[in-house]
Amino acid sequence: MKYFITTKPAALVAAGLGLMLVGCSTNVNTYERAQSEAAPSYVADKRIITDNTLAGTFRVVSINQATVSGNLLKIQATVENLKNKSRTLNYKFEWVDQDGMAVNSPNETWKSILLQGRETQTISTVAVTPRAADFRLKFRE
Repeated sequence: MKYFITTKPAALVAAGLGLMLVGCSTNVNTYERAQSEAAPSYVADKRIITDNTLAGTFRVVSINQATVSGNLLKIQATVENLKNKSRTLNYKFEWVDQDGMAVNSPNETWKSILLQGRETQTISTVAVTPRAADFRLKFRE
């Protein structure tokens, strides 16, 4: 018995594209405790959006703070990639004293993180002086 296999070029192209899309997926599944044992001290934030494309790519899920080493402010932000593809986020924290004046800090440089599709990650920093009473978190792509 002879078998003849006929394929249409369009079907092959569609199948190949489908396999490529599946192979390029970078979404991240996350599993965590259903009832969290953590008790974060969340910070209410004000958002100043000047780049709507960037705001549609990444979002801040939450910001919380703690005090470490007795008197240094620590800030942690949870950020999420809203896209299905891996994206690099550039960010920096800036410190401000209680009078609203900038506090120069060596950790106020732009840093980069790679977030996979739909992934959330935390970014954090610790003030280098107890004079730091507040912060700004800035993003750029």
